[in-house]
Amino acid sequence: MLFLREIMNKGQIYSIFIISSLLIYSCNPTKYIPDGKKIVNKNVVHYYEDKLNSDEVNLIIRQQPNKSILGMKIKLFIFNHIDSTKTAHASQRHWKKIRKINTRKLNRQNKINNKRVEKAKKRGRKYYTQRLVPLKDTLNIKLTFREWLKFKRGEPAVVFDSTINKKTVDQIKIYLRKKGYYYGEVYSEFQDGGKNNKKRTVNYHIKSGKAYYIDSFYFECSNSTVLALYQKYFKKQLFNPLLGEKFDSDYLNDHRSKVAKFIKDNSIYGFSPQSISFLADTNKRDMKLILKIIVDDRKIQKNDTVITVPYQTAYVRNINFRLSDTSYYKGNFKNDLNKKGLSVTENAFLRTLDTMQYREIYLTKGDKKRRKIKTDKDTLNPWRFATVYYNVKPIVRPSILELQNYLESNNVYKEYYIDRSYNRLMQLDVFQTIKPVIKEVEGTNLIDVDYYLVPAKKQTFNLEPRFTNANGFLGLSASINYNNKNIFRRSDKLTISFSGGFESQPPVFDQTESGEKINDAGRSFNTFEIGPSIKLDVPGLFPSKPQKLSKRHRPRTIMSAAYNYQKRNDFSREVFQFNYLWKFYSGKKQLFQVGFPAASIKFVNIKMKDFFKEKLYENNDLFLINAYSNQFVWEDFKFLFEYNNKAEKKGKANHLLNFSIINSGWLLSLLNLRDTSNTGQKEFFNVAYSRFIKAEADYIYGYPLGKKTSVHARVNLGFGVPTGNSTTSLPFDYSFFSGGANDNRGWRARELGPGAYKYYLDPDRTATQIGDVKIAAYSELRYSLSSTFKTAIFIDLSNIWTYKNDINRPGSQFNNQFYEQLALSSGIGLRFDATFLIVRLDLGFPITNPALPDGERWVFQEKDNYYKEGEAVFGVDYKSYLPKPFRPKLQFGIGYPF
Repeated sequence: MLFLREIMNKGQIYSIFIISSLLIYSCNPTKYIPDGKKIVNKNVVHYYEDKLNSDEVNLIIRQQPNKSILGMKIKLFIFNHIDSTKTAHASQRHWKKIRKINTRKLNRQNKINNKRVEKAKKRGRKYYTQRLVPLKDTLNIKLTFREWLKFKRGEPAVVFDSTINKKTVDQIKIYLRKKGYYYGEVYSEFQDGGKNNKKRTVNYHIKSGKAYYIDSFYFECSNSTVLALYQKYFKKQLFNPLLGEKFDSDYLNDHRSKVAKFIKDNSIYGFSPQSISFLADTNKRDMKLILKIIVDDRKIQKNDTVITVPYQTAYVRNINFRLSDTSYYKGNFKNDLNKKGLSVTENAFLRTLDTMQYREIYLTKGDKKRRKIKTDKDTLNPWRFATVYYNVKPIVRPSILELQNYLESNNVYKEYYIDRSYNRLMQLDVFQTIKPVIKEVEGTNLIDVDYYLVPAKKQTFNLEPRFTNANGFLGLSASINYNNKNIFRRSDKLTISFSGGFESQPPVFDQTESGEKINDAGRSFNTFEIGPSIKLDVPGLFPSKPQKLSKRHRPRTIMSAAYNYQKRNDFSREVFQFNYLWKFYSGKKQLFQVGFPAASIKFVNIKMKDFFKEKLYENNDLFLINAYSNQFVWEDFKFLFEYNNKAEKKGKANHLLNFSIINSGWLLSLLNLRDTSNTGQKEFFNVAYSRFIKAEADYIYGYPLGKKTSVHARVNLGFGVPTGNSTTSLPFDYSFFSGGANDNRGWRARELGPGAYKYYLDPDRTATQIGDVKIAAYSELRYSLSSTFKTAIFIDLSNIWTYKNDINRPGSQFNNQFYEQLALSSGIGLRFDATFLIVRLDLGFPITNPALPDGERWVFQEKDNYYKEGEAVFGVDYKSYLPKPFRPKLQFGIGYPF
């Protein structure tokens, strides 16, 4: 038996060896290469003296090796192992099949049309409706599977070509001259593997020599206005963009493009980069040059000739908004135009029949009321006017349209105002097509601006399914939404929604009603919620007019109301909420939101099950009782600030800063309300109102380290102070939590903290921990494995604390030893990025646990006192009660954590 087993083992080894050998031979990329030919196996570039940009040089090399995946040339393998003859025969059969189908369809079409002709003749008609049967495309024929696999997923072998290699060497020489190296040398040599080896390594040797550098420059420009703007451009730079730079044609082309944009953005319409040219006076002795910058006049194509005119400061004359819309037109628009001898379109857009001029009025000093009728004492704003072309009635009020325009009449022209105006009109979300057209007034330095606007669909209904991961809890929900983008013709946005869904929420206590231990908290859909909401987003700081603030502030007011019903096993919860916020911008990156005197009004009504209520009051935990009691929150003042530079250029650092401060209950405290609750709190409509101040700051940083690697960090700080009528803590919805997929990933969601509270010694501990203070910092190093799969290494640091002393949670109060109570975790993550959806798996390992005794909080330290404390509380069977304090946590998330 042993002998037979030994023979079988040897047979298996031989089989594996033979199969592996066959596979390796079949994967051999040179198997189908003719004798005397070599495939390009590798390109190696050797630099002497100055090292050039490797990416740019590699782009010049025409023959690149076949692509490899994990060292295997899979694409070449696919191409080689799909028979070309069979592929061609399959393609021919596919072509014949298409022709046969089309012939059959044409015969059917002719048969139908012949019958229709006969019917028309019988009825005495001179016309008939021709039937056109759609035919299969014979120009862009769909590839067969073999063709798709061979030519789309595979690639042919890159066989070395000496002619192409010579052209590559010549192109690199040209590249050297473009970069300022006029005396460089380039040559190539080959390295073959052997007589029977059909692979070739191509070595490119680049001896750059010395480059020319710009020592000084001067201008040749007859136009004083353009010359002054060119010099102004230099003054605005932190350092001179030309002095000391190489005589690099790409760099100089980029320089003149930047200068041309600057000049166009400063009142010179039509300035072209081609008007700037360079002439160099070189000195080979010290490799320095004097650069002559020549600025020519403007060249304009007029009929068949090119004329030269001087550049001059341009001014805006007329602003025209042309609304391609017939929403308010009664009757047949096309027929009515035909009767008048007019075409339906004009300049490729719908013709307009009505005209209105809008003018902003400066009111008489002391007159605080805005009047529609101008008096003799009032004066017209010289910039804020426009002409609106429409049919019957403008779909958007002229005052709102004019607010989006930055190229104001009688002002100088600035090209970047076109993009700004276009973006503002797009942000109204009222138009599906926006086309700005600039027209020069012949013989003058004036221009007219026409905005051709095609409205989008005003009202929409949609069903929106959502798979969420809020605060580390998975949820599945859907909402039915009604949207009206322009309800009052001011780009007012009305949204009415009815939503419902399920979410996985952790239990309040670690045991069920029957006393069983809960181990799958946060993994099952144990919460059902449903409710309607309504939101109105209007321009301006309502009730004031939108024109009260500058156009650049883009002021809007957001009002919303919502009702939410939430049902869980231990309680049901109703939330009524009203919000009122003003929103405006300062510059491109700063957003402000302010609410006063009723930024948010929230009423929370909780109906507890008997077992939950008994458990809650049995512990006599005032903090917990406050969290799960009826609440009334009146936010007197809310301020939110956001700084975001994520729209900056690629390759630069991204910064996102959010700061908020909320003051609640101050106005209600001014009322003479009586103490009517059991705790001596003042009540408003039979509910104790909350009074507190809360501030929170959130900073997110991201920086790319390369094409595939980037580093990201986040700092989150929060501080809440319950005062006056709030005797214990912040309301539940305003409290801080720690732990979870979007927080400290070494702990379950809302499990961490507060402070140094020894949760493991508390048999009545809750599964959800809340606090009034939070300090957190997170960091990630992300690496892209491919366009779909990405990985990360992360470190998280956080904890929460209570502001006031909680006798039920000793050690939870914030103190000057807070830095010793921060929980540290680390781990790795895998992300699946499908563009529209990012699915994330993170494995977090706790490193420090602040709840453990001093000297035992690190994962590598002994835990003697930890077990002694457990034995003192639970007795000899303490190990069955004590949790493992450093158990890894697998976190599932949607989207990136920050």
